[in-house]
Amino acid sequence: MEIQEEKDLIMVKFSEGHIITNLSSLMDDNCFDSALVISGIGMLKNTTIGYFNGKNYVKEHIKDPVELVSLQGNIARLQESNEVVCHLHAAVADQNHQLKGGHLMDGEATVVNEIALKKLDGIKIRRKKNKMGLLEMTLHKNIQRDNTNQERN
Repeated sequence: MEIQEEKDLIMVKFSEGHIITNLSSLMDDNCFDSALVISGIGMLKNTTIGYFNGKNYVKEHIKDPVELVSLQGNIARLQESNEVVCHLHAAVADQNHQLKGGHLMDGEATVVNEIALKKLDGIKIRRKKNKMGLLEMTLHKNIQRDNTNQERN
């Protein structure tokens, strides 16, 4: 993994590993709470994408390598346990240039994944299960960040 930071922007390059595990480890290792996935490109293999039909996810597994054409979403934490939750949507293209997309449930970096993240300092994103069993986003102010800003003023 290669990583560079500039203020609240993080550029990261993964050459191996599962993309969701890589992003979760990045969050924990760098001690930040919530982030937006601004963009991601590269290549994945053993990719699973899903479509939510209103009741459950219809999953498709793509074994062969695919181009990661677009990646975006957010990274939060479970309200109960503080465990990292990646909510990602992706578009991938196969060797015949056929595009597929949906909720990214899994995928292994192959060749490279180049991802841009924006750390959220003033906002905490939390996830908790709703009535349908989905991990719904809840938004909170980062109290520690607000106190730091008030001390500066």
